[in-house]
Amino acid sequence: MGRIGAPFGVQGWVRIQPFSEDPDTLLDHERWWVRRAPGSGAAATALRPGARRTARAPGLQSGEGLAGSEWREIDVLEAQAHGAGLIAQLDGIADRDQAIQAKGIEIGLLRADLPPPEAGEFYWQDLVGLDAVDPAGVKFGVVSGLLEAGAHDVLVIDTPGRTAAGRPVQVLVPFVERHVGEVDLTGRRIVVDWEEPV
Repeated sequence: MGRIGAPFGVQGWVRIQPFSEDPDTLLDHERWWVRRAPGSGAAATALRPGARRTARAPGLQSGEGLAGSEWREIDVLEAQAHGAGLIAQLDGIADRDQAIQAKGIEIGLLRADLPPPEAGEFYWQDLVGLDAVDPAGVKFGVVSGLLEAGAHDVLVIDTPGRTAAGRPVQVLVPFVERHVGEVDLTGRRIVVDWEEPV
């Protein structure tokens, strides 16, 4: 749902970079889940957290480290909108030094705590992993992610081809009606009408 950014002031407040279209979504919750992106050390990536609940842990404690790679629940002491993002005071982040250490920590919510998407809307994490098929039903790849691109989102589809470095060849497809047809979450597939420009 977001990521902790730079400190805000000297009393442990932090800036929050929301990932949601509605930045205020996080304000509706008094407890958040936090973690460092696995394998990232102090830097976090833009992964969207899943809804798997792990062992419940108390709030952040001084000296124990701010967050490991496992999700843990913390209390939100105060939070409010600020510019395009949010600012928040979180349990266990009491001063600017701790706020600096918290930079990059990911913020998530349990899926059960989120409202269901409206008709024609999807949570990004529900699209990741879907088979991308052409209008004839032939699979040509798997959705590996999405990107924000201003006017519309963009599907990232891994195809069977490989780059010289051994990574999947990716196709970027605008998530618009012209290129994206049926999204079948039950059948785990998405119909994509796309040809690479020549």
